Amino acid sequence: MSEAELVVDGHELTNCIATGNVSQVWEATNTATGQSVAMKLLLPEALTDADHKRMFKHEVSVIKQLEHPNIIRYIDSTLNKKQHYYTMELFRSSNLKSLIRADLHSVHLRLRKLMECCAQAFGYMHEKGWIHKDIKPDNILMTKGSEVRVIDFSLASKGSSSMGHMMTRKKNIVIQGTRTYIAPELIRREKLTPAADIYSLGILFYETLTGRPPFMAGNPNELLMMHVRDQPDLPSSYHPNIHPEADALVMKMLSKKVKDRHESMQQVFSEVRSVKLFRQEPEEFKKAKMAKTAEEQATTVDQRLDSRADHQRTSSGAPAPPKPAPAKPKTATPAAEKPAAATPPSRAPQAAPPVPASQHQPMMPQQPMQYPPMQQPYMPQYPGAQYPM
Repeated sequence: MSEAELVVDGHELTNCIATGNVSQVWEATNTATGQSVAMKLLLPEALTDADHKRMFKHEVSVIKQLEHPNIIRYIDSTLNKKQHYYTMELFRSSNLKSLIRADLHSVHLRLRKLMECCAQAFGYMHEKGWIHKDIKPDNILMTKGSEVRVIDFSLASKGSSSMGHMMTRKKNIVIQGTRTYIAPELIRREKLTPAADIYSLGILFYETLTGRPPFMAGNPNELLMMHVRDQPDLPSSYHPNIHPEADALVMKMLSKKVKDRHESMQQVFSEVRSVKLFRQEPEEFKKAKMAKTAEEQATTVDQRLDSRADHQRTSSGAPAPPKPAPAKPKTATPAAEKPAAATPPSRAPQAAPPVPASQHQPMMPQQPMQYPPMQQPYMPQYPGAQYPM
C-alpha cells in the first residue's frame, strides 16, 4: 500500500497482521480517539468481484449479531463502492495453529480452558441460529493467560438460508481452506446442521491433543474421501499421555453419522468439564520425559566412549587387554617314594697334581672405567690444556 492508502477513514494502518486471497487484517489507530483496533478490509482487486463483496457483507452482518466473551467484538464498518472494511477489538495473540506448531506442551497446559471456551462460543452461535462452518485452529486466538476469541465468519450460515445453499453447492467455497476440518455430510451435500460444527471442533480437539489432524493426504480429493470413508486412529496412539476418556470424547465428535455425535455443543461443553484429558499432568509428564531422555543420552555417550576406545586400540595395533588365565586344577601330591637302596662306597677321588710355583701368577685388579664428571657435560681433552677453549 502507498502512504495515502495507509489511512482509511481516519484510521492509520500501522501493522499488517494477516493477508488472505481477497482481504487483509491490519492493526490500526483511530486518529481522532487514539483507540487501537483491528481492521479487516477487502483488497482493491476483490472490490470488482460481486461474489467477494457479497460474502464480505454477509460476514459483517453475522458478526454484528454476535456478542459473546469468546467471540471477537465488532466495532464499526463501512461498505461502499470505494472500500469495504469493518473494525473489531484488537486482540493481541497468536492463532491456535501457530501455537500448536511452536509449543504443544504450552497448549496442553491450557487445553481444558480452550476446549470449554470454544464449546461455549459455538454453542452460543448455534443458539442464535448460525453455523460457523469454518472451525479450525487458524480461526481461534488464545493468549498466554488462556483468553480465547473465535474469528472469521465469512462461511457462517443458517442451514435454510440462501447463503447456506450457495455455499453447499459451490465446491470452491465449501472446501476452500477447510478440507482438513470439513464434516462428511457437507462433502455428501447433505443437510447442514450444527452437527457439522461439532465434527470440525472434534478435529480441532484432536489436533490440540496430538499436534496433528486425524486425516492427512497429499491429494485434496483423497483427503475429502478419508473424512467420508476412514476411521481415525485414537489420539492416544500419537501421544502416550492422552487419557482414554479424552479418546472417547473426540471419537464421538468424529462419528461419521450425525446421530452418533453429541446432540449439541452444550453436551460437548459438559463432557469437556468432566473427562480426564491426560494420564499425568502435562508438566509432570514433561519432566518425566526429559529425565528419561537424559538417562538414554548418558547411556548412549557411555557406549560411544567404549566403542571409540576399542576402535583406537584396534587401529594402533595394541593388543586387547588380556583375559585372566583360567586357574589350573590342583594336582594330588604324589605319595612319598621308598628310599633307594644304599650305594656301596666307591674309591675316593684322587687329588689333582700340584701346580708348580712358577705357574702361579697374581691376578691383576680390574681397572675402573673412566667417566666424565657428573656436574658438566663431557668435553674432549686436548694436549696442553685442561678445559676446552
